[in-house]
Amino acid sequence: MRQLMSYSWVVDEKVMNIAELAVAAGLSRRAIRFYVQRGLLSPPLGRGRGRHYNQSHLQQLQRIRQLQTAGHSLEAIRKIQTGQAVEPPEVPGDGRTRPRVRPTLTAALWSRFEMADGVELLLDATRYNPEVKNLLAVQHVIRELLTGGNEKPGSESNDGDS
Repeated sequence: MRQLMSYSWVVDEKVMNIAELAVAAGLSRRAIRFYVQRGLLSPPLGRGRGRHYNQSHLQQLQRIRQLQTAGHSLEAIRKIQTGQAVEPPEVPGDGRTRPRVRPTLTAALWSRFEMADGVELLLDATRYNPEVKNLLAVQHVIRELLTGGNEKPGSESNDGDS
């Protein structure tokens, strides 16, 4: 008599949807889809609404970022992933590798004022906070300059009849 054995596998691997993977990798969902489309990232597992990503996808994205930071193009990264030889990234004249620097994200608060049809004034709201009467005076001067002082009465409104 033969004894049948059954094995049960305990899956301890974290599965993620695309939004969770994007947060974990510090990327947008669009970037992840782009990497899949370009063949840099393995397609998601599963089908339809059951598609998901796992730790290996996150590791692939981390490797892509590492190679980009080292100065490799996406085409070179694809070749590296497939085991092809690539030239090392460009080296500046001082002989050191040039890391790719991502621009720092900044935020600013701007106020937009329509001075005349097709003319806007932008002010850094953290530096300037003019009074309304002064803005109206500036608006009047700009309109006079644009019309040569021949502004029709009532054309101060933005009704498009200027």
